[in-house]
Amino acid sequence: MEKIRFDIVGLAHNDVRDSWKEYAAGAVGKLLTMQPQSENVKDPYAIRAREGSLHVGYVAVTDLDVVYQALKGSGLQRLRGRVVESNPEPPVLTVECEVDCVDWDYEPFDDSVYAGWRYDGLSLVPKELESLSDLTIDIKDALKSNGDTESICRMTKQLLDVHLYDVSREMTRDRYRIERLLAQHSDPELQEAASQMRLQKGMLMKHDSRDEVASHLFLDYPERLWQKELENYHYTYDNRLDELEQQLRAFPYHLYDKFLNDPVDFLREVYYKHVPRQHLLKFLSGIILMILKGRVEIKRWGRDGDTEPIERIRKFSNPADVPDRENTAEEAEALHELLQMKDREGHLIIKQKNQWAGIMSVLVYEYQVIDEPDMRAFCHKMDEWGFGKDSGYENYCDYDNLSKASKYALHPFKLWTKERGAAYQRQVRAATELRGILKRK
Repeated sequence: MEKIRFDIVGLAHNDVRDSWKEYAAGAVGKLLTMQPQSENVKDPYAIRAREGSLHVGYVAVTDLDVVYQALKGSGLQRLRGRVVESNPEPPVLTVECEVDCVDWDYEPFDDSVYAGWRYDGLSLVPKELESLSDLTIDIKDALKSNGDTESICRMTKQLLDVHLYDVSREMTRDRYRIERLLAQHSDPELQEAASQMRLQKGMLMKHDSRDEVASHLFLDYPERLWQKELENYHYTYDNRLDELEQQLRAFPYHLYDKFLNDPVDFLREVYYKHVPRQHLLKFLSGIILMILKGRVEIKRWGRDGDTEPIERIRKFSNPADVPDRENTAEEAEALHELLQMKDREGHLIIKQKNQWAGIMSVLVYEYQVIDEPDMRAFCHKMDEWGFGKDSGYENYCDYDNLSKASKYALHPFKLWTKERGAAYQRQVRAATELRGILKRK
């Protein structure tokens, strides 16, 4: 016999939607039935979870593999298991099942739909996606060989920070396997890492997460390529753009049309279609090429219809509108002004060195003063600009202090999680004042 654990998500959208918090709070011990739902239009591989006739939710996409492998290995049509853990927000139930056998080699997904699809354009894969596959392999190898705990924790934290950039089927599969290996360790730090991965699972497809990933893939990354002027030599393909665009339109499930309709919602479609990594990376490369060539007209961005990202993409149709990031005089002048700015009581606005986190967020994600969101590289750049230790400013840019507020520095300002307290307000003040100065300039 083998025991497997997997998560149930979607409580807020099914039969318990009006009382999902109460249901989640009292769910431990409940017996649930997991039934594949091949007739599901959204996802034919969906597995519904129910308590009696009550539709509670669905097996998390990250865990579909193991449930199908348990069904196959044990010769069953459905599984029954008990809720052993419940997290009310986001609502995630962890279910444990005991089965005769798990066929770990069983591949439940049919990729025949991709058999005739091809894309032979340039590979434009962001660094995060290139390194993510190696990172997951390194973590699994280290866990299987009882590697150094500190190293495993460091790699797992990196995975938690960047895995959202990859919504391929392989990434969701690797998440489950890594979480399982972490949970099997006796080391409390590794068990805590497994817990963090389970909690984050329910947030994989939150709108804010998808918006962040869409902004990175379709705004920040193309802009970095443009600033490096890579487009002007071997990133051309001008004589084949019509052909390559036709290849993108031929991608299964009309996903290119869905990207043009809404890049944020497009990521959810990729996730629920279980797109394999080899095809997804080619597809994303083609999309990024079309953005660089000004061939993309986005109808909507996210559920709120944000117009700023659409305008940023449209700038590729008119290169003269794309800011020259080599000319940093305005940003440097804005920083000088900010560091001297005082409030009504005569106190400096930038009163602590860690407020450079808010400054970095604006300059990196909105003005791309460096190619990657790297705190050491940012501090080096600020030192070159004259804002380092020898600048004469009391609150100069300093890595040790900046790193203490990395949760602000390494995320776009508009995606910061709202918090209470003076520390958060100081970061907001630094970011908003700098944005205001730059806007005036």
